[in-house]
Amino acid sequence: MRLAGVVLLLVLGLVAAGCGGGGSKPTAKPKPVAGSCVNAKALAKLHADVAAIRAAANLPTRNRLDGNPAINKATDRFLYDVATAKIDNKRRNRIIDFAMGALANQCEQCFQALEAGRPIPALRYGDTGCG
Repeated sequence: MRLAGVVLLLVLGLVAAGCGGGGSKPTAKPKPVAGSCVNAKALAKLHADVAAIRAAANLPTRNRLDGNPAINKATDRFLYDVATAKIDNKRRNRIIDFAMGALANQCEQCFQALEAGRPIPALRYGDTGCG
């Protein structure tokens, strides 16, 4: 009886360990969900801002702490646009992920500013941002 319980726990552990493993890469542009508060124009503007950050990160940077003027300008524009966009907090968080990835380790202060702009507390307490 005791051995059956141990075997059951092992089997459940193996099943749980195999769940959610190797998914595919996330797409760069989230698809609108019916009934959610998605503004396609706002998302297009944010994706253009991410592309501007990526282009600015490809320019030479002498100091990786401060970045270059193009990165700073593109990051500032993105932060304003993401703060005022009419999108839900999950999409806001995900688009910030894309912007952080576009920085390519070229501006530490920009990275910190993007990290500070995440809606993590709102997501934790169930605020969708659709209001």
